[in-house]
Amino acid sequence: MIAATWFHCSIEPMGRSQGRSAVASAAYRFGESLHDERYAVTHDYSRKRGVECTFIMAPADAPHWAHDAERLWNEAERAEKRVNSRVAREAEVALPAFLSPGERQSIVREFAKELVDRYGVAVSAAMHAPSRSGDQRNYHAHIMFTTRELTAEGLGKKTRILDDRKTGPQEIGKLREMAADIINQHLAAANSDIRVDHRSYKEQGIEKEPTTHLGPAASEMERRGEQSERGDINRQAAEANRHAEQIQALVAQRVAIDLSIAVERERISAPPSDWQDARERQREASRPFREAIAARGAVPDIQSDGLSWWQRLGMRLAEKARAFALSLADWARNYWPAREQEQPRQSEREYDRGMDR
Repeated sequence: MIAATWFHCSIEPMGRSQGRSAVASAAYRFGESLHDERYAVTHDYSRKRGVECTFIMAPADAPHWAHDAERLWNEAERAEKRVNSRVAREAEVALPAFLSPGERQSIVREFAKELVDRYGVAVSAAMHAPSRSGDQRNYHAHIMFTTRELTAEGLGKKTRILDDRKTGPQEIGKLREMAADIINQHLAAANSDIRVDHRSYKEQGIEKEPTTHLGPAASEMERRGEQSERGDINRQAAEANRHAEQIQALVAQRVAIDLSIAVERERISAPPSDWQDARERQREASRPFREAIAARGAVPDIQSDGLSWWQRLGMRLAEKARAFALSLADWARNYWPAREQEQPRQSEREYDRGMDR
């Protein structure tokens, strides 16, 4: 039986209007120290723990500097002139915890390559392990990619398909589906019976509250033991989902019981197919009585014929009654012919006495 598991793949822009820097974001995700030329500051996250793997992918004809994280994201910042420009996009993908590190890395590499091929952009990816204080299944990847195509001459035109109000949501849906397909391929290759579904709970017909992405600020607050607004939303959703899952489990249990009752009713209402089936049904019918008697210690043993002592006693009494009835019938069969032979002699004696008179 194929089972579904939790799936998360969010696609979000990184913009200056949000006060975000592509260089700072890359430094944090890579766990490295990167110098930000635009803001003249060095973002040092070299002490960050939990970064399992990092890599950069770019089109085949991209400049050599595209594979240097500091140079790549400084160029991305330099290519944008407006104060509210979007300087990068990020896909955050949850990875199955029960897969090996190599299998999880293959998922991320395949997804990154699809982004490069689909949009002609540069991609930097970082795989993170769960934090010590969080959910130990929370393996995930941060996949940043440029908002502009990368050619041999450098960063070129914008990839508007993700920015358009009409095509953007559809394109994000396709990326989520792509991520789910890649994950499911690796789950199948690992002989797992678990699959993920990129569709929302509403689209799947599941009455379940979705959770929201915490983000860097809320995540840092939660790690310090402080409750954030987004964290409260997720906790409320988790509590509602827990109750919904309990109700779904009870409904599924009721359906299974009803099905078992219907199957058993169909079985016992049909006549036995052969003598073995009849014998088995007799044993099944007497099993509760045998178990109850054995539990009370009334019968020290139950013989291999499957009958209890009172059933065997009843059979013996019935056999004796049958033998008595047969012997009585034999006696009656022998008695009446003898009576018929004696009746003529008695009549002759009465006739002789009458003549004598």
